[in-house]
Amino acid sequence: CDQSTHAPWKMVLGCYNSKDYPRESCSSAFMLELESVRPEPQAPLEDYRLHLEILPLQLHLDQGQLNFLISFFQNDLCNNPNLACENENIDAQSTMYRSDTIADEALLPFFQKFDVKPLVLHINYIPRHFDPVALSKGNYAELLNIFPWKGIDLKLKQVSAMGVYGFNNICEIVAAEWLEDISKNQVHKLLKGLPPIKSLVAVSSGTKKLVSLPIKSYKKDRKLLKGMQRGAVAFIRSVSIEAVGLGVHLAAGAHDMLLKTESALTAIPPPLASREAKRTKDNVRANQPESAQEGLKKAYESLTDGFGRTASALIGNPIKVYNRGAGAGSALATAICGAPGAAVAPLSASFRAAHYTLLGIRNSLDPERKKESMYKYHGPPQL
Repeated sequence: CDQSTHAPWKMVLGCYNSKDYPRESCSSAFMLELESVRPEPQAPLEDYRLHLEILPLQLHLDQGQLNFLISFFQNDLCNNPNLACENENIDAQSTMYRSDTIADEALLPFFQKFDVKPLVLHINYIPRHFDPVALSKGNYAELLNIFPWKGIDLKLKQVSAMGVYGFNNICEIVAAEWLEDISKNQVHKLLKGLPPIKSLVAVSSGTKKLVSLPIKSYKKDRKLLKGMQRGAVAFIRSVSIEAVGLGVHLAAGAHDMLLKTESALTAIPPPLASREAKRTKDNVRANQPESAQEGLKKAYESLTDGFGRTASALIGNPIKVYNRGAGAGSALATAICGAPGAAVAPLSASFRAAHYTLLGIRNSLDPERKKESMYKYHGPPQL
């Protein structure tokens, strides 16, 4: 969990429990078996056999969190006295390097065999900034920052090897095998993670049910009409969920943009600075309404707050200035200065209200996605 103040959500890495990948209530997150053996009973040296099995995991990453992890591990490598962070003359020291490598391997644990079972990884990644300059210099990882990637299910294959020194080499082998398999066989799953394509796939799945369910029903009990009804309901439900979900994302994006505009246009008085800063940092996506009714309630509160900010900027603040002894001209100037922000506040509140309304409807229609969102933004439930 990410417990920092500015974290966009709390859950970063956790167990993935869904309709396709259910988890038993008492199952462990992972199972690690490490067996030690002595090839020569009289010798004190031991070899190892490793077996690792992990339940499906979900990974929620923001670009800021990813950059932090990259910089953290890079600094950790550079601060490690056993690793060289500067390039040296390899030709002059090749013999010494080989001897040091052999000596280092002799001190590492030797694994006769290791076996990592297949792993399902559910990935959500939200970029915040795209750097075209870095892309032009050959940093193709910037391509991942063009669009958000949501709901990607990667099936990482089983990896086994024999005769490996050290845990670092095991990690390198596993990572290389997984990346090679993803690049060859699962690139299409990355494309499905793009919001437009994901919505298209969901609608296509609903269309498929519109045809397949009547056929299954007819083959099962010769009731074609019942199957057609079920297929139509499944199709309408999938289309409705995707349409509402698209509206949720559009409303949230428009609200964020207008909120930044309002903050830039509004001159915040000192007594209200801390309260306004707290409101500005509030993450509209983290406030997940449980149902459509709660979504409407939050929408009403948002509209009330927006029009209240407008009234405060145009009426409340000028009256306060006038009551402090300033003239009518100063009060009028305060109202004029607050007019741009006052004009944007109702628009921002309206999009926030639309976001809450649509989000409440979506959570009512799709309880599984609601559960995933609650787990993502609020962390695991407290027992």
